[in-house]
Amino acid sequence: MEGTVMVTIKRNWGIIGILLIAALLLVPATQAKAETMKYKYTSQVTKLEYVLFPDVKGHVVGLLERRGVAIFENEVAALKLQLRFDYIKKQGPWDGYMQITFKDGSTFTQKFKGASSFAPDGERLLKAKGEYIKGTGRFEGIKGEFSLTGRDITPNTKDKTKGDNWMEVTGTYTLPKK
Repeated sequence: MEGTVMVTIKRNWGIIGILLIAALLLVPATQAKAETMKYKYTSQVTKLEYVLFPDVKGHVVGLLERRGVAIFENEVAALKLQLRFDYIKKQGPWDGYMQITFKDGSTFTQKFKGASSFAPDGERLLKAKGEYIKGTGRFEGIKGEFSLTGRDITPNTKDKTKGDNWMEVTGTYTLPKK
C-alpha cells in the first residue's frame, strides 16, 4: 500500500511539472514584442456640462466631450474623447476615455487620468497617463500604457472658439500573436 501511494504522489508531481513547463512555454507565445506608438492630436469641445460647486470661488465639476483628428506618422484617424473634471480656477484632475477610429474601421480605446495646471507664463498645461483597454480590427487585444502632454490653444466660449487643444501621445503596446 505504501509503495502505491508513493507512485501516485510521484506521478501527480510529474503531471504538475509537465503542466507548469507547458504553461511557461506557451505564455511568451501569446504576446508579441512591445511596440511604440506616437501620435499627435488636435480637438475641440463638442459638449460641455458643468456645475459650480459653492465651497470655494471658481470650483467647477463637469463632463466634457471632444472630437478631433489623431495624426500618426503614416495615417490620420478620427478621435472622440469624453472626460469628467473637477477644477478650481481651471486647474485640477480629470479622467476619461478616448477612442481612435481609423479609415479601415479599426479602433483602440484608451482610459486615462490627468491634471491641468498653469505654467509660469500663464499657459494652461495638460498631462495624463493611462492604458490601452480595448481594440478592434488590427488592434484586437491591444494592451499597454501611454502618457500624453499638451496645451490649450483657445478657450471654450459660446460664440467664438471651442476650446481647441494640441496633444502629444507616446505609448507602448502589445498585440496577441496571430
